[in-house]
Amino acid sequence: MFQAVGVHGPELTPLAHAAMNVLLVTVTFALLFAGRRPHRSVVAGLATLVVVVAALRVLLQPLPNVQPVTVAALLIGSHLGARRGAAFAVLVALLSNLLIGDGWWTLFQALGWAGVAWLGSRIVVENERGFAMGPLVTASFASAFLFGFITTLSLAEPGMTVGGFVHLVYLGLPFDLVHAFGNVAFALWFGPALHRFLRDVRTMEGCVQPVGDVHVVHG
Repeated sequence: MFQAVGVHGPELTPLAHAAMNVLLVTVTFALLFAGRRPHRSVVAGLATLVVVVAALRVLLQPLPNVQPVTVAALLIGSHLGARRGAAFAVLVALLSNLLIGDGWWTLFQALGWAGVAWLGSRIVVENERGFAMGPLVTASFASAFLFGFITTLSLAEPGMTVGGFVHLVYLGLPFDLVHAFGNVAFALWFGPALHRFLRDVRTMEGCVQPVGDVHVVHG
């Protein structure tokens, strides 16, 4: 949110900036490697998606709040679990912001997309008839407002009243609506292809349970 008008919250000192990025990288490795070690197919698949989706985000930067990351985070969360979806979210935010502009807002964008991945881990995008587009489209639309709310927290200042924060959320609604409709377009455009890719990654890892149960094992 507010990406188009350049409002991103407080400016960090170089030391604080470096500490934030080190923290995010550490969190990513903890998410990926805590517990059962991920299969190489999962690592390779996530690395590929991080690079491709980050590049798409950079290319689409002139279009305010058109975010291909959101639908990808939803589908990764659904197929591979909330933990791996959150790791993807952090890496995409870090990598793309190296080119777009890094700062305090990166932390909240990573948190926002991690929240979207968690939401994705709670939806079922595959049934006995195959890919279920309806749940993905609904979650894609709703997740824009979840992401918008979390990123608005980056603009909160000491002493800000609840009313002041609500006003910020209100000002961001047009951007959130653009994000929501953009998400629906991305879901319709590359949702089925990304679903097949992630299903293959899950199959190579040996996951045989239904998609809706994957987050219970891996999340």
